[in-house]
Amino acid sequence: MPAWDRLSALDSAFLDLETTEAPLHVGWTIRVDGRPPSLAALRRHLDGRLERVPRFRRRVLRPLLGDPHWTDDRAFDIARHVHAMAVPAPGGAGELRELAGRLLSDPLDHDHPLWRIYLVRGLSSGWAVVGQAHHALVDGIAAVEVAMLLFDAAGFDVPAQEPVRWSPARAPLPHAAPLAFAADRVRGAARLALSAAAALPSAPGALPDVGTALRQLTSAAPATGLDRSATARRAVAFGEVSLDAARTAGARHGATVNDVLLAASTVALGRALRRRGDTPEELKALVPVSVRDDGAAGELGNAISFVTVELPVAEVDPVTILRHVHSRMQARKAGDAAGPLQAVAQLGDLLPGAARRVVTRAAAGSAAFNCVVSNVPGPPVDLELLGRRVTAIFPAVPFLHGHSLSIGALSYRGRLHLGLYADADVVPDAVDVARDLEAAFDALRLPPGPRDTPWRARAQRRRAATRRA
Repeated sequence: MPAWDRLSALDSAFLDLETTEAPLHVGWTIRVDGRPPSLAALRRHLDGRLERVPRFRRRVLRPLLGDPHWTDDRAFDIARHVHAMAVPAPGGAGELRELAGRLLSDPLDHDHPLWRIYLVRGLSSGWAVVGQAHHALVDGIAAVEVAMLLFDAAGFDVPAQEPVRWSPARAPLPHAAPLAFAADRVRGAARLALSAAAALPSAPGALPDVGTALRQLTSAAPATGLDRSATARRAVAFGEVSLDAARTAGARHGATVNDVLLAASTVALGRALRRRGDTPEELKALVPVSVRDDGAAGELGNAISFVTVELPVAEVDPVTILRHVHSRMQARKAGDAAGPLQAVAQLGDLLPGAARRVVTRAAAGSAAFNCVVSNVPGPPVDLELLGRRVTAIFPAVPFLHGHSLSIGALSYRGRLHLGLYADADVVPDAVDVARDLEAAFDALRLPPGPRDTPWRARAQRRRAATRRA
């Protein structure tokens, strides 16, 4: 453990921005084949793997002086974090969805490590794991990497691991070792300053790039019925589509899978808004972008930046929507919108805790968007948990206070697993939105039809008149 396991400014921001109606934990619902294990077996298995992710035994300490940091939970007990539940009969997808929404509505206990897992029994096929970890602890990529550490690659004979005897370290206190603390703070500040400087574009227009990125983030978003927080009660809904089909749909128009996800989300959100009588021309989506180094596998915390993109929800043709979204995302990439915001976040690490909180709240208050759309690459190999095959992983992406809906996608086993996560009072039709999302992917798979020409339109009118006669 480093001398001072300090939370970054972005990690701390997710703690500072959490409200009663908007708990900021990342969630997941995992489907697993076979018979469920006992709760004791699952606890033993996970406890035996926690040496690989030490922060899963640490809690956040917020001293009056100094910065928030991770410290070993001297009262750590695996039983506080791993539980078992059962769905009611008949144990189908609807019952799992209802239970997952209820479990993911519960905030985490900040007096202990910020994660929780439920073994879910009673399903008509297989079993499930519903879990959550605070966004201060993991981002989407880190959550996938944690799964790779806690689970096993399928097909490999892995011996059972008994828990390693663990003794909590004594928390380093600034007043107990002021010189050591100050030296660590200076070293960290120097490292962060160099990192932030490297993240800024080196061209003469670097500072204007920061201004452009901030203007894009803070420019007004249209007012819709989705822009409010009503309750901490969450609704979840799941979808699933072929990853190859999504790639093919994108490649047909020179677009990426992420572009296809944004286009399908545009279709589904447009239908949801029209059901409510909302008719904006566009929605503004916040899109998380990973800035994690390739060599940072297994590291927790947040390594993300953000871009915003306007979704043309008034348009009804999926192919036209995809072309618009692709063009706009290309412009964001060309302008490196995520890089300057990453640098700003890293520079925030140089501020003391109180100043960071003020800046964080001000920045969040000025950010303008209507929804979150997130795409995370899933595990590149099939996973097993206690010898049972993991078949699907559905994400739940948190959203800030004043918002009500996120759409997450995670690729695994040749499928794109879709997770809707919503304020249950504001978006009671989350299941309908998920169905529309799947249908939009199907529509985007179809090749574009023949282009209408005047002679084709006249021929269609003649055929219609003949049928009526």
